[in-house]
Amino acid sequence: MTSTVWTDTCEGQHVTVTERFALNDIMIAPSPQKLTSEYLISQASISTISATQQLLTLTLAAIFDTANMYRECMEKLMCLMDESLQVNGVDDAYTELWDEVVAMRIKVGDYKQRLQELSSFMEYVDKLATSAAETAYIGGAEHMSTIMCETLNSAHAKLAAEYDKTKAKEMELLKQQENFVRRACELENELKRRENAVKNCKQ
Repeated sequence: MTSTVWTDTCEGQHVTVTERFALNDIMIAPSPQKLTSEYLISQASISTISATQQLLTLTLAAIFDTANMYRECMEKLMCLMDESLQVNGVDDAYTELWDEVVAMRIKVGDYKQRLQELSSFMEYVDKLATSAAETAYIGGAEHMSTIMCETLNSAHAKLAAEYDKTKAKEMELLKQQENFVRRACELENELKRRENAVKNCKQ
């Protein structure tokens, strides 16, 4: 996001655009005449924006990481299902692969649940960021309010793209599962026909 990218350093530490403005105000001590209620409210609004941006950035990072792992697990699950169909009928190999399929399904479910939880949490972060931007604007920190709004708009766009990729992978997995069930039934019927044919030959 444009306004939350690490852009500056202060004594060897990275700071955001918001934090840089706040640090500049701290380093330049205001005169006693400036310590009005309006000034203090403005500074508090800047601090609130900075803290909210940090929470937003961390939440987005968690969502992106979880969504990426979720998609990777879905991809691995599809590969395992394909492999299990290829060895169907070979008891040892099939059993081993099927155990891996079950384990991967559990991981997929875990990541899906985690992503849903983070998405729900993001809704509250979104409300907090919107409220912080509005409060900062009213509190005299118009510039920081604008930065927060831009940050939030960028977050919405990136989240939409991330959710679209995840939804597409979920649809791909759903089709793969349908195909897996159909092919597994066909292979099972084929094995039964072969077993019956062998029995008939022996009789």
